[in-house]
Amino acid sequence: MKLKLKIELFEQHDEVNFYTLRFEKDETEVDKFLNKFPEGCEYDEDIDILIKWIDQIGGKGALERYFRPEGKYTDYVYAIPIETCNLRLYVIRLSENVVILGNGGIKTTKTYNEDNELNTHVELLQEISGYIRNRLINKKIVIHNKTLSGNLSFYLSQK
Repeated sequence: MKLKLKIELFEQHDEVNFYTLRFEKDETEVDKFLNKFPEGCEYDEDIDILIKWIDQIGGKGALERYFRPEGKYTDYVYAIPIETCNLRLYVIRLSENVVILGNGGIKTTKTYNEDNELNTHVELLQEISGYIRNRLINKKIVIHNKTLSGNLSFYLSQK
């Protein structure tokens, strides 16, 4: 069975448009992440740090120094924040003006691949990043300034 996934606009900032992923008939990946940590939970300070970083990146641009490298160098997968925080939000950084927010969780291990949940989120973004790279090369997806356009739907094999 194949699962349909699409990239959709999440937030527009002065320098960066943030996109996110949505599986058909489901909430977005970044909303799933945020809903794990409702207001008043023990991770309020960590969520505030993440929101501060998203706002900073949105205002200054998605410069590589604002992201923690994850995965392989060629897959565009990163994490925020770069400062000490108990949470990791995984993203695909396509340019200094386009970032796709994924999902994440509580960082309890030295590396993401030691944690099944975090590893699952990174592997999904790595797979999507590969599809995006191919579509960028073939001009089926285009980045113009802060806008991502073209064929933004994907079908993934259910694992």
